[in-house]
Amino acid sequence: MRACRAYLSFTHLVLALPSPYPLVMDVETPFLQSDDAQKYSHLRKQPLPPPPAPFWKTRKGLAGIAILAVAIIGAVVGIVVSTEAKKSNKSDAKSGAGSTSGNGTVAALGVAAVNWPSNVLTIPSTVRLYTQKDDGFVYEATGDQSGNWDSNTTKLFQAKVGTPLAAIAPAPSQIHLYSLDTSNMLQEYVYNNGWSKGATLQPTDLTPITSLAAVTWTEPTSQQIRVYYQKSDNTIQELMYSSSTGWGTGHSFGDHAYPGTSFSGAIFKENVIDNYPSFRVYWQDTSLGLNEYAWCGSGWSNRDLQYNVAPNSGISAVAWLDGSGNSSIRVYFEDTASNFVQEVSYNGASGWVIPPGTPTNTTASLRAPISAVVWTDGGIQIRVYVQSTSNNNITELVNSGGWSAHSLGF
Repeated sequence: MRACRAYLSFTHLVLALPSPYPLVMDVETPFLQSDDAQKYSHLRKQPLPPPPAPFWKTRKGLAGIAILAVAIIGAVVGIVVSTEAKKSNKSDAKSGAGSTSGNGTVAALGVAAVNWPSNVLTIPSTVRLYTQKDDGFVYEATGDQSGNWDSNTTKLFQAKVGTPLAAIAPAPSQIHLYSLDTSNMLQEYVYNNGWSKGATLQPTDLTPITSLAAVTWTEPTSQQIRVYYQKSDNTIQELMYSSSTGWGTGHSFGDHAYPGTSFSGAIFKENVIDNYPSFRVYWQDTSLGLNEYAWCGSGWSNRDLQYNVAPNSGISAVAWLDGSGNSSIRVYFEDTASNFVQEVSYNGASGWVIPPGTPTNTTASLRAPISAVVWTDGGIQIRVYVQSTSNNNITELVNSGGWSAHSLGF
């Protein structure tokens, strides 16, 4: 019995140790005497305490749930804001620098004009104007020498948003239009009693911010085309086309060309029977200077025209022979001080006129494209097309004895 009491005393000590959980033991043993049973009756089986409240019903639980809800709402709002920002960035990229929205205005680089001679001698030449609008498609508008424009524009094809454009008319019935497609490939479209896709040129070294320029002339045995683009190393590359041999790679020049420079080409004839004319390409160097790169039949030469051009300004050139057989060139661009459209002139034997004059007080949008055409039938008439800062539509500058300007409304 003494041994049993010692056992119970040890058990009692164990039960007396502090514990976070109630220890319940059944100590109803038959060998306990009545006084011992009464003494240890508190050790009999007791009911379990009620379980603790669920965590989410406690104050700490409710506070945690509230914090989690705020975090989830914040994450959702962040995703929505990020998505809208991406949409806005895409919209900005689509509209292009200098373009505006909503009314089908023109993207940053997509403007090209071409003088389209008529098949009939008694019908004067017309102008075809190509622009890219906010939907990414290139459109054609038609105007005449009296300044009248067809109220309807023709939707042609989709191109890379902000594509540069270059247009030439190799023959009275043809127009060749150059742009970048959505894969950044240089694409030719040809009009010959209807539009069709022409050559797809795939230069691997073309920079995404390139401009485009094109010139064409007819030789006794072939039709010649030259297309210019800027490479990823910022030099300007020539692509050559001959109707007798097809497409090939030509000359590379402008090792100090400004990144993203605009450039423009012009055919330069010495006289009316010149079947092998020279041609000139105008571009901007890293010092913002206007340069002329000229092919004169026997080789290339470069001339600094000693005038600064606004960074990435549009550049466009036209050339013609007047009735007396005198050669003339005009180059149009934005100046660095005011973004006014400026003109620099070459007049036969007198050479370049420096400094240039200002056609009108018309300003151009920053980095806006400029495209010019000239007519010689019925007198010399120059048209310059530029995206204006006043309404972001195309402004037409007309010189037929004096300069005037008006918005075309598209």
